[in-house]
Amino acid sequence: MALQAKLHTEFDLKALSANACMMHADGMPSIVYYLCSAKERIPVDSATRCIHIDEDRWIAQPDLLLNRIAALAGLAQRVHARSTVVARIDKHMAMVFQQNHHLQVALPGKYRYGLFREGELVSIAVFSGGRKMDDKPADYRSFELLRFCHKQGIHVVGGFSKLIDAFLQEFDPGDIMTYADKDWTDGSSYRKTGFVIVGETAPQAFWVDTSTMTRYYEPELPDEIKGIPAEERKKRGYVPVYNSGSIKLIKTYKHNPVV
Repeated sequence: MALQAKLHTEFDLKALSANACMMHADGMPSIVYYLCSAKERIPVDSATRCIHIDEDRWIAQPDLLLNRIAALAGLAQRVHARSTVVARIDKHMAMVFQQNHHLQVALPGKYRYGLFREGELVSIAVFSGGRKMDDKPADYRSFELLRFCHKQGIHVVGGFSKLIDAFLQEFDPGDIMTYADKDWTDGSSYRKTGFVIVGETAPQAFWVDTSTMTRYYEPELPDEIKGIPAEERKKRGYVPVYNSGSIKLIKTYKHNPVV
């Protein structure tokens, strides 16, 4: 099994339903694997981090999944942020990096920063433009951290903070908001850097073409599929897949003045 070979350990396998199973090994994240026919996430009581993975992702992005799981298990190459240089990067570089190293859809954002080690890009952060907030002072701007990721097989220790600090120095935000994927995290890594949980989003639906294992957001569906009812989509080989939703977190840097 590729996962056991990658992590150098054996996993115990437990069926959770006809369409889902859990893999567990001491000292490793628990993994719940879902066939595309699974209709929803299954709550799991686990003392360790629990990752939820869908069949289409495993087939389409096996190396990326294996490397990310290995990183969470502490098996990635550790690089210290102090050995990197931070710099703004262009849209093309950011998009290519995300396509190669991030599980979600690549986003261009408005502001993009990268960490370079000996000339090699090893980590990036992508931010939105600033938004005015009706209940804040006129100069207050809220930005969204849209994407953050390391290069496959590498974990930059302190890299997240270094990228955030570079953004802070240039834009002096009122706050930075981001979303953490509940399929992979409980938001603890963000909370350690001062982010606070302010809410959650509902599970998001995707459509998977089971003939190619291609995943689509609703607006991105082929035209011949987008305009037909759900039951007809299923007859044509498309199935709905739901993730666990996301955690919304905010780190505030400026507070309203006391009146």
